[in-house]
Amino acid sequence: IELDKSKSTKFPRLSEQTSGTLPSKIKAMANVIQETQDKIMTKFNDFMKNSSMATEVAVTTAGGALQGGFFGGLMGVMMKNQPAPPPGVTPPPQPAAMIGGPWVLGRNVAVMTGMNAGLNLLIKRLRNGKEDWKNGAGASFGAGFCYSVVSNLGAPKVLPAGVVVPPTSAGALALDALRTGLLFAVLQTAFYQIGNHFSSNTKTEDTRFRATTEMLTALGLEKYEKNFKKGHLTDSTLTLLTEGALSEVRIPPGPRLLILNHVECIKDYQAKVYGKGGKAMSLAIPMVGQPAGWTPAS
Repeated sequence: IELDKSKSTKFPRLSEQTSGTLPSKIKAMANVIQETQDKIMTKFNDFMKNSSMATEVAVTTAGGALQGGFFGGLMGVMMKNQPAPPPGVTPPPQPAAMIGGPWVLGRNVAVMTGMNAGLNLLIKRLRNGKEDWKNGAGASFGAGFCYSVVSNLGAPKVLPAGVVVPPTSAGALALDALRTGLLFAVLQTAFYQIGNHFSSNTKTEDTRFRATTEMLTALGLEKYEKNFKKGHLTDSTLTLLTEGALSEVRIPPGPRLLILNHVECIKDYQAKVYGKGGKAMSLAIPMVGQPAGWTPAS
């Protein structure tokens, strides 16, 4: 049998068959998923922005509880599948909160993480957006208190050997809850201070907010610098600030009035130096001929 070489057929390689089809489909699918996720997050953020504080705290608490319940249940599955200790080896005593299977452990961790997330947000809102170690300490105390109560009251009735028996009387339950809450608060405060110490040593100045920082420092409103950064209110937007923009980044009425008055004074001064009209001006523009000791807020 002879092959007709003039009519030979060329079969494409596998890479040539998939090139330009499969990768492009995967990329298109990834783009669709990302767009859908962005739309959902945008709608969720709009809903949270327009909701009351009670709704915002409730949703945040539920979200934290779902995350904690998932990881707690996963931890319960892993602990349940641990091999038994060798004969003659006595395992260390375990608290009752750590036994009972995935559902019990998931419930306990869900209460802890949910209360921590909800209380953290509640304290932040009640303190007009201020964030420091007090927020974490208060939220951690509440989370530890509730974790202790739920884990002790919901402990299995029959406990295996080597498990610490949980308290049963009201006084003992309250004492254990207070002790656990205080322990959580102390640990959270210590972690916050350690993290704050290392972050302050490595923090670099963001030049986009240099004039903003100087303005807030002059007005004694340094604690609202993070509000400007979250709202992307850089130096180039300062002379465009309005009451609505400052309200959007959760700055209270009193500080809003001081900031707007400060900006208006600077705009008046810059108009005298640079003239009215022309380019839009910003606090970031050097003030040529500024008198010594002049402050816009004065």
